[in-house]
Amino acid sequence: MCWRPATPGRFVHIGADETFELGRGRTAEGVREQGIGRVYLDFVSRVAREIQRPGKQLMFWGDIAQNHPDLVASLPKGMIAVAWNYGAEKDFSGQILPFKNAGMETWVAPGVSSWNRVYPNYGTALANIQVFVRDGQRLGSTGVLNTSWDDDGEAIFEQTWYGVAFGAAASWQDGESDIGAFQRAYGRAVQGDTTGGVDAAERELILAHATLERAGLGEADNDLFWLDPWSEEGREATKKILPVARELRLHAEEAIIALARARMQEHLPDRDALDAIELGARRIDALGMKFQMAEEVARAYANAYDYSTTNPSAMSREAGGITNADGRLEDLRNLFGLSRELWEQAWHRENRPYWLANTLARYDASMQLWIGRIDKVKGALRGWDRKKRMPSPQEMGIPAPVQLPVTTTIP
Repeated sequence: MCWRPATPGRFVHIGADETFELGRGRTAEGVREQGIGRVYLDFVSRVAREIQRPGKQLMFWGDIAQNHPDLVASLPKGMIAVAWNYGAEKDFSGQILPFKNAGMETWVAPGVSSWNRVYPNYGTALANIQVFVRDGQRLGSTGVLNTSWDDDGEAIFEQTWYGVAFGAAASWQDGESDIGAFQRAYGRAVQGDTTGGVDAAERELILAHATLERAGLGEADNDLFWLDPWSEEGREATKKILPVARELRLHAEEAIIALARARMQEHLPDRDALDAIELGARRIDALGMKFQMAEEVARAYANAYDYSTTNPSAMSREAGGITNADGRLEDLRNLFGLSRELWEQAWHRENRPYWLANTLARYDASMQLWIGRIDKVKGALRGWDRKKRMPSPQEMGIPAPVQLPVTTTIP
């Protein structure tokens, strides 16, 4: 086996994480007889023995082995255990100590929280990096592997520089790094922005994620971005997002304004990075807008249907905002069209065509979904002109408007 062309560096990472199928198929009998920890660690040890070469140091992910601290000592001592965790935890000793106590060298692997998200969730990422690197230093870890994953194929690497830079800053400083100091210094130090606009934009997008978390929706992830607000799951999400949609969109729009301020400078070393941040802001804005407008359509159609037999002028007024040149349904189609264009541009700036069609198909399907609804509502309105009868919302596949709880504030 020739290592040099494929791995010119000192380290070789063998992976060995997330063994979801261990205990099935050919390993089922071994796991029943010896236990999952022994089978796993014996396999890692065998791989290490087979591929070890002079001048190379092997490393592996520690997520499985850490659950079997009594067996870790059986691993080859020359390997590096890479402990990983991507949450905003208060302490990561549990990921590191099983290997440290067995006399193994360790690295820590936090993450930039970019995967499966409309934009990286830096509220989580900065806290994760800060504490994991701090605990790694305290417990003698010798390296940091700051991670960015592209699980669903939609991630844009240009959006991750904020987390990448903080990973470097935290690794090069002793002890616990100051998140606030980093947030004040990043724009000037990394992006050459003297206006504070980049720093302000990143803070606003952190607040956007936090807004959804507070509403019980997790964060601004791609599942929520693609979710049809008129589906059963979408109706449940609508109930949660509507009370915070305005706040969510304001954070995204403030980020766009802050970036416009930064763009006014003549000399910026990396305008592509600003475009990537703005893409995230616009997609978060589109996410909130989608739920707002879909609900406005549902409410307007319900009103138009109620008026269709009693008050033709009121019916026309309600129906007028649903579908026309600047109707709500057209706006819903257009927001996916614009997001598609901006995302594709960002993709081409840093990637080859592979996988591109898979994500563009999702944008196209979302546009077609709303185009189909445009056509259906227009057909219903033409039918009313001829027969003075409108299909019910149920016949149209339009859900009943969400009933939000009414709260009363007593001064």
